[in-house]
Amino acid sequence: MRAGHTSHTSQYVAPLTGIRALAAFLVLGLHADQNVPSGASSLLPFLDRGYLGVDFFFVLSGFIITHVYLVSMARPNRRAILIFFWHRFIRLYPVHVAVLAGLVAVFILARTAGVSLNHTEDWRFANIPWHLTLLHAWGVTAKPGWNVPSWSISAEWFAYLLFPLLAPALMWVRERAAALWLAAAALTATALLFAVADWTLGGWVGAPALTRVFGEFLCGAALCRAVALSPDRPRPSGDLLGAGAFAAFLIGAAADLGDNADFALVVLLALTILGAATSRGFLARILGSPPLVWLGEISYSIYMVRFPVLIVIRRFWEHVGFAQWETAGKAIAFLATIALVVAIAAALFYLVERPARTRLRDRMGKLAPA
Repeated sequence: MRAGHTSHTSQYVAPLTGIRALAAFLVLGLHADQNVPSGASSLLPFLDRGYLGVDFFFVLSGFIITHVYLVSMARPNRRAILIFFWHRFIRLYPVHVAVLAGLVAVFILARTAGVSLNHTEDWRFANIPWHLTLLHAWGVTAKPGWNVPSWSISAEWFAYLLFPLLAPALMWVRERAAALWLAAAALTATALLFAVADWTLGGWVGAPALTRVFGEFLCGAALCRAVALSPDRPRPSGDLLGAGAFAAFLIGAAADLGDNADFALVVLLALTILGAATSRGFLARILGSPPLVWLGEISYSIYMVRFPVLIVIRRFWEHVGFAQWETAGKAIAFLATIALVVAIAAALFYLVERPARTRLRDRMGKLAPA
């Protein structure tokens, strides 16, 4: 096809699945160290900015959704839009509802037993309908409440709703340089809006959350368009770009640069994705290795289940005297906590996430192959 009408295929890109594992462990490492303080952030200081793993997910989501759905949504019709929304709904909702139900059960049991949990004043039954409709990050509540990480899937649902409008607009971008400029402009505009409005990435509801997800989703979508419009075969420089950008991110995240550096670090994460998507060498082999791909496959379950697991396991460690333990004991408890989260996430993936996708994905029909 002509360059301006380059076809995206839904071909699986293993390194991008491996990146999902990196994003999930950035967030998990941060929150595990907050609940089971073992000094991990002293050894790995980049974990203090582990919250940027969410931004990693947002940019990656824009890239992958565009990679898979751009052609079928370039001239969207009612059927294509319905199938697209159904695909995204089935991807997000079963795990979301399963974890929410589990957290409600934990809350009721803890209250019955007189056990105190983190910030239970924010866990209001009146807010559950907003969670069930995936609207709880849209400003209808003051705080996300209940399973706090689910604010990001509520925000991402907002980006999905806009994708049928974004896809035809992306097809008008017919030069690689223009697509790269669009990606840069999306992040720059988002950063400027955050600066002018005095927002931080700690805002999880309302305009900050929706602006954050759309700007980063658009950046990822534009990067995907740039890759598709590349006239030449991808070069080994993708390996150097991706590995160099992620190394720079780890160094920058470990430095005391202040909150103003957050979006500069997101740029490095976006370049990591671009490098991985065009890699055909060592970076592709590392990110596409079976352990990282498997962790990437279950990364959504890791991301969603970590909050209830951490608040429960924290009480267990406190009960057995964690605070008085030596450094080695605390490190073992930290690693055991990470392993527990991964194990429960794997069970959630195999019992809920994957069966729902395989059995329900095509209930609304199939999109034409790209």
